[in-house]
Amino acid sequence: MNPVLLVAQREVRVLLRARSVIGAGALVGLFIGATPIFTALVTGQDLSGLYLQAPVLGVFLGYLFSQQAFLREKQDGTIETVLSSPLTLRAIWAGKVLGAGGMAALVALLCTGGALLAAVLAAPIALPVTPVLVVHLVVVVPLATAVAVGLLGLVQLLLGLRENQVLNLALVLALVALLSVGQVVSGPSPTPEAEAATVVVLGALLVLLARLVGLVDRERIIRTIA
Repeated sequence: MNPVLLVAQREVRVLLRARSVIGAGALVGLFIGATPIFTALVTGQDLSGLYLQAPVLGVFLGYLFSQQAFLREKQDGTIETVLSSPLTLRAIWAGKVLGAGGMAALVALLCTGGALLAAVLAAPIALPVTPVLVVHLVVVVPLATAVAVGLLGLVQLLLGLRENQVLNLALVLALVALLSVGQVVSGPSPTPEAEAATVVVLGALLVLLARLVGLVDRERIIRTIA
């Protein structure tokens, strides 16, 4: 099996066993993602906020899950065993991004979809699904989540535990700010062209992060444990 998929499967199993992390993610999904969407639909407001709320939710969940995927091994001392495996650092990083980022995106989409369905059942409204919204949810949200997890993971590998506690939150806030700026530029309901440009930019960022990971020295990571 592909080594990236092997690492991803392992991360998913670890996350599923971490009930407190999954519970925290569900609460974040409920209050940051689902509740505002449900309220907007039931009260007759438009869905322009969904285009920002959904990726922001993915980023916040990615923040929670990336700590479990990357920092956990530094905290329990197993990072040395992981780095001594025959897998490349890039494959380890990519597997963790796929596992943690995939889980974060899945929870974000489930909360968002659940809010849309609950609003339709609670009020006499039609399900406001458009092709642009579908692309936004199934492509842009997972990509934004993967970029967040990939960036946070790279930083968590390079820095010590104390530095990560401060910088990770700052990075999350910076990503949320960038998403907010992006929505202002593209408008409340982005055009297909804006969505396509967003996909290209996010994809390019993932490729850049993967290249940067390939330049990291394993010994440098080991030294951050002390």
